[in-house]
Amino acid sequence: MAYIKVKQFGGTAPRLSPRLLRDELATVATDVNLESGRIVPIKDNSDTLNLSNSSRQSIFKYTDSPERWLQFDEDVNVVRGPIPGDTNGTAYWSGQTFPKMGRSSDIVGGSVYPNAAYRLGIPAPTAAPTVAVGGGTTLNITITTTNESSTITVTTASAHGASVDDYVTIANVTGTIGGIAAADINGTFRIRTVPSDTTITVILSAAATSGVTSSSITNGASFGANSDAEIDYETSYVYTFVSAYGEEGPPSPASAVITTDDNMSINISGLETSTSITNTNLTKKRIYRSNTGSNTTEFQFVAELALSATTYTDTSKNSELAEVIPSNTWIAPPDDDTSLYPDGPMKGLISLPNGILAGFTGKRICFSEAYQPHAWPADYRIAIDENIVGIAATSNGVVLGTESTPYLVTGTDPSSMVAIRIESGEACLSKRSMVDMGEYILYAGPDGIVAVQGATASVVTEALITPEQWQSSYYPSTITGFKWQGRYVGFYNTGSGFGGFIFDPRSPEAGIINLDASALIRGGFTDPDDNELYLIIGNKIKKFQGSSSSLTYNWKSKEFATPRPVSFGFAKVDAEAYPVTIKVYGDGNVIYNATISTSGSIYSVTGTTPSFSATSITEPLVRLPASVHTSWHVEVESAKVVNEICIGENIEELRQA
Repeated sequence: MAYIKVKQFGGTAPRLSPRLLRDELATVATDVNLESGRIVPIKDNSDTLNLSNSSRQSIFKYTDSPERWLQFDEDVNVVRGPIPGDTNGTAYWSGQTFPKMGRSSDIVGGSVYPNAAYRLGIPAPTAAPTVAVGGGTTLNITITTTNESSTITVTTASAHGASVDDYVTIANVTGTIGGIAAADINGTFRIRTVPSDTTITVILSAAATSGVTSSSITNGASFGANSDAEIDYETSYVYTFVSAYGEEGPPSPASAVITTDDNMSINISGLETSTSITNTNLTKKRIYRSNTGSNTTEFQFVAELALSATTYTDTSKNSELAEVIPSNTWIAPPDDDTSLYPDGPMKGLISLPNGILAGFTGKRICFSEAYQPHAWPADYRIAIDENIVGIAATSNGVVLGTESTPYLVTGTDPSSMVAIRIESGEACLSKRSMVDMGEYILYAGPDGIVAVQGATASVVTEALITPEQWQSSYYPSTITGFKWQGRYVGFYNTGSGFGGFIFDPRSPEAGIINLDASALIRGGFTDPDDNELYLIIGNKIKKFQGSSSSLTYNWKSKEFATPRPVSFGFAKVDAEAYPVTIKVYGDGNVIYNATISTSGSIYSVTGTTPSFSATSITEPLVRLPASVHTSWHVEVESAKVVNEICIGENIEELRQA
């Protein structure tokens, strides 16, 4: 006796002839969950949030408690700040007019987030500072002489800041002091001792002090640093802008070189107080000067000023200079300056290990300074041969999907990244199809779903679907993809309708499951905390399969060919609950279409092919019309779980099968 029994269920593999499919695979599998091997209906989506409009394309779950979602009209990529210990909820994003950033104090406000944001990156001042040599520090003094030594003691009206072996100039002394002529006191002398912060002693010549008596005078004489007594050196100044969040930008052009020494002051002017670049958050500036007395001629920190300051007087010595300027190369990422970036602002922002961010524009991938997400040195940019479509991070590096072939960019330091061309010829047809699956990346290519792992790329759907079927049925250039519970979920636009699919790369042999999408999926977000997927549908955020209500699925078996013509007389559907609609096909035509229902412990069946009214049956086993065929399909539609389907020539055969 002949019978057909399906007790394990899989998805579709349209590449193969329906007759050559494995017994568990299907010719139709829509809105089903086959993870357990049974036919289980997927759940409906549930409402999460009403968006402010129906034009939103991107969302990002910013906080859990309270739940706050960032929403954008553009294709935006959002990452959290990479700086350890950040308690400010800093986020960074690209895809708008220019890359942006914000803290919770900026983002949260009103009812729609982000409420506010700033430009990512700090601009450089455009004008060099103006510098000029100033006079030494001048203080009123009292001079005391003694005939016990050849020294005089100078007492200053306030702290002098001088050190042993510095040179000082005494001026404005008149007459004689203790027998010493003013001409011998007014002059430049080396400091012998510094008894206190308001006194010094200096050595006069022996001739000037011979035979003097003790005396002192306060006569408006002055004491000051002397420029000619110290070693001259050449120096130059730059300054930087600093944001309210401590982000420092690149330096201004350097000032003119000026000759000075450690006892002189330098008057700095022409410091800019604003920038023409919009959406900045500048509050301070920092001044640096070159130090020719160090091992390398570097600009070192002098002072930090308010943004409004236009001048500063530098009295610091070379030995007092602080850290070397860190931000020489810290320019902003590619932005809306079309003269510099004709391919447009940076997009595709992602976060990498070691505190590095990455993005791209045109043929260039860009990397930030480690743990300095506002700083994007030009030397950290890599140009490749093809236009970049999308990027994603893996444990091996960054995968670039391009208009031609993928690349792998690898390295642990942004200054030493290396791009490796992957010879696969699989272009990325949609930026939004690129999904980070953990150890590998999936994206929509011309021949199917492409997986890139390390420096290897392959079409993981190759055994399931032909390139022609992929192009005509799944519209890969329109696919928006997401990771959901370890599976790839894609949605597409046919031009006249919408569709979707689920593919499990862990078990590609299980086939493809199709989704009956009735609306455009404009974007979405996979929550890394629980791998749940949230979709933008109309003006709502909906949790994918978040409802308790089941959808009605459709599952149709492969084509079963019998070795001889046969008339199957009965069909059985073993389900967890009913109603279940069963269709039986003979040689491609529907020969039976009926719905099995229950009321309490009583089964009933109603048929449309052939047409008949409700008939009571004692078990979910129905009689098929008498007809002979060599080719058979079985199809079920329901919102209930189905464990097994069987058709056979007689009842006993099905009961024992």
